[in-house]
Amino acid sequence: MSNEQDDAKYMAMALDACAAGVEAGQSPFGACVVREGKVLACEHNRVWLNTDITAHAEVQAIRAACMAAETIDLSGSVIYSTTEPCPMCFSAIHWARIDRIVYGASIGDAQAAGFNELPISNQQLKQLGHAPVHVEGGCRREQCVELFHRWQGRADHRAY
Repeated sequence: MSNEQDDAKYMAMALDACAAGVEAGQSPFGACVVREGKVLACEHNRVWLNTDITAHAEVQAIRAACMAAETIDLSGSVIYSTTEPCPMCFSAIHWARIDRIVYGASIGDAQAAGFNELPISNQQLKQLGHAPVHVEGGCRREQCVELFHRWQGRADHRAY
C-alpha cells in the first residue's frame, strides 16, 4: 500500500511547512495532501494567526486541497501530518474521504510539548467510527519531534 520513499518525500514537505509555521510564530504542526503523486496542498497551523482554534495544519491543508481539486471529495488522497491528527482533524479527513493518514509524532509527543490533546489515537477513532482510512504512524518521527523542541526554544511559543 505505501511507498516508503514517497512517504519520506511528502513528509519532508509537511516538515518544511511546519518549520515555516514555527518561524512565523505559529504552533509546530504541518500537513500535506497528495493525490496520484500531485501535491494538492501543504500547510502549517494557523491557530494563533487566525485566532481560530480550528485552523490546525490538517484542516488548513484539506481546505486548500479541496479548493485546488475543486471538490470536497479527496478520495485517492494521502494526508501527511507531522503529528497524529486530533479527533477534529481525523473527522475532517474522514469527511473528505482521504484514503490514508501518514503521521510522524504521536499525540503523546504533542502532550509532552504542552498541547491539550485528547488522548484518543487515530486507530481508536478508526475502530470506533468504522472509518475506512488507513493509518500509519512514525514516519520521520524524530524530525517531527525536533520541531516541537525548536518551537519550545522560541520566546514567543504558545500552546493551546
